[in-house]
Amino acid sequence: MDGIFDKFKDEKGGFKEDLITNVKGMLGLYEAAHLWVHGEDILEEALAFTTTHLKAMVESLRYPLAEQVSHAMERPIRKV
Repeated sequence: MDGIFDKFKDEKGGFKEDLITNVKGMLGLYEAAHLWVHGEDILEEALAFTTTHLKAMVESLRYPLAEQVSHAMERPIRKV
């Protein structure tokens, strides 16, 4: 699964900083990361990255994006 997410990583192996300006993309990655299972380190890293940045920016977002982010943070997709 790591290969799917390579486009989100920089040459040092961290998540690209320009993801921070793509709120909808980061929200999608945040929701996808909730589907991780043990051993999928990239999704665990994605969850930590997106949670940190979405929490930091939610107050500065406008409606309806702010509401979407808040809702996702309160009720993320659950693993089945």
